[in-house]
Amino acid sequence: MENVLAAGEIQFGNVLFVTDFSTSSELALSYAIALAAQYNGKVYIGHVISPEMFEFLPPALIPEIAERIKAHTRKRMDELMHDTSFYGVPHEALLEEGDIGETLKQAVATHNIDVIALGTHSRQGLQKLLMGAVAEKILRLAHLPVLTVGPQSQEFVPERRPRSILFAADFSTDCAHGMNCAISLAHKFSARLISLHVVSNVAEDPQVITRFEQFFIQRLRELVLAPPGIQLQQEFRVEFGSPADCILKVAANSAIDLIVMGVHGAGSLASADRHFGTTAYRVVAEARCPVLTARG
Repeated sequence: MENVLAAGEIQFGNVLFVTDFSTSSELALSYAIALAAQYNGKVYIGHVISPEMFEFLPPALIPEIAERIKAHTRKRMDELMHDTSFYGVPHEALLEEGDIGETLKQAVATHNIDVIALGTHSRQGLQKLLMGAVAEKILRLAHLPVLTVGPQSQEFVPERRPRSILFAADFSTDCAHGMNCAISLAHKFSARLISLHVVSNVAEDPQVITRFEQFFIQRLRELVLAPPGIQLQQEFRVEFGSPADCILKVAANSAIDLIVMGVHGAGSLASADRHFGTTAYRVVAEARCPVLTARG
């Protein structure tokens, strides 16, 4: 796989921040603002009132409850729109009704969205989120990158600017977009970029391990090349073992602020029958920092 980044190709300016107005989901807001500010873009605050919310209610109660929900969401949206953390970053409310997947897909097309940002809950909640209908629809939105921010991310970087980025490379064609995203983000935020490849099922012979490490370090150096005129602070690492375990370990031990990884096409993040999809699922579920997944 060759480096395919072209100058100006990657943009994260137009951010669709999807929220259910919970404290956990709103952890992603400051990251959405940081992206829009750095790429001179705009934050779209999206919330969808779905008919599925009312399907188990007695028909006579639906109008009253629906009006209460709309009033509450309008109030919460107004509070978010006036959040002082925007600091002049353009932002717009998208309060819609309808099927969540179709409504968000339309918003992506209408507003030229570059990346979707959403907060997640506890690991149990995240598992429900990833396997649930809402997240499945969000994660299946074509090739669009998705930034997930878990509750433990509040432990990192008060200003929500990544200073250290970990790019997980498996040398497949699917990770090319993830690589380009990682290079662009590292450049824009002047962040250290660590490129990591994990080798599994290797003999315990030290000489064999050393040869594998040297081989893949060289491959990483050849793969992750910044475009002419762009200087990056880079490191290259090779680990041996379970991909998910190693990615999480390096992220924790190296104080990583953002993990970037490619996944095998739309919908594979929660699919257990695809190797890197399963890895991405575990990393998103367990990482103590935000994770950006980019479709191949």
